[in-house]
Amino acid sequence: MYDLSFIYDEFEFIALPAEIERDRLFNVSFDLHTGSVKLYILDSSERFLYKVSTSGITRQYSGDDPDHGGSTERLDLHLGCRFNPREIVVDAVEDDIYYIYLDDAGLQQSLQFFAAICRTYHIEQDQLLRSINAIGNCYYSSVSTAVAAKAVSLVKIPFSGPDVKIYARPFLNGSGFDLNERARVFLKRLYACDDSALAGHLSHAWIATELNRKRMLIVTQYHALLHRN
Repeated sequence: MYDLSFIYDEFEFIALPAEIERDRLFNVSFDLHTGSVKLYILDSSERFLYKVSTSGITRQYSGDDPDHGGSTERLDLHLGCRFNPREIVVDAVEDDIYYIYLDDAGLQQSLQFFAAICRTYHIEQDQLLRSINAIGNCYYSSVSTAVAAKAVSLVKIPFSGPDVKIYARPFLNGSGFDLNERARVFLKRLYACDDSALAGHLSHAWIATELNRKRMLIVTQYHALLHRN
């Protein structure tokens, strides 16, 4: 799936602990502006991912992990609103951060969730809408229209700090995304492919941005490593 020698050698991810299985690389995050890279490597237990960056190694656990999973009550208290955990789903937990999966959420719960985010993190609706349109490579006239169209699939919620991040899957659910040349060169080397084959590799990739900054990322996914469909 990935050219492992390229990603590990050229980006100096060399001194990894022996327990990390390099061939279980699941996600690669690439900053579209700076070119910085992070790796997410699936543990053999499939309970967590090793998040590897220049600042160190942390773990992202499944949201329903019995020892490190998320608390719906904690999320509700933080955002000041009670949500249906079958719709607003804690997908992953990394230290003091929750990643919330929204594709199973109905319109009412999704709108309440985004209203709570704007209120808690002091984000204007116009700012949220601009970010949604940017990651989806599309134009929605309102947040409610975007939410009804499932324009956001995942949201990063930090319990300390302001860096809320939203994720879309425009290659799978939308009209794709206009990658800059720097990203295209990186991705073609990552997959050892040419332009004609690149789109197929990116079908499950995510585009993400932080609401308080203009930073934008593409996060690839080795879908078959963890998912059967």
